[in-house]
Amino acid sequence: MMNKFMNKKHVELNIYSECKYTASEEVFENQKVVEYENVIGFEVVTGEQAKEIEKDTDGSCVDDMHEYLVLYFEDGETSTFRNSYVDMFAW
Repeated sequence: MMNKFMNKKHVELNIYSECKYTASEEVFENQKVVEYENVIGFEVVTGEQAKEIEKDTDGSCVDDMHEYLVLYFEDGETSTFRNSYVDMFAW
């Protein structure tokens, strides 16, 4: 279920090259930062919904823990990330 923000938000994602749950300190030091505007909500998808997402990948984008972060934008678009490889901050 989508978690709706009260107002559209600015979102920053820290993206890691390895699974954050088992990564070394070096992975966190070399993170990439990506920013998005006009995000109206987000959802962490697991279980059957995650399996549906995984059907549409070539296998290189499958999350280690089978969990996905989905961002919802004001214009109706979405973006999906491997949740085990990102941390999200919103303001």
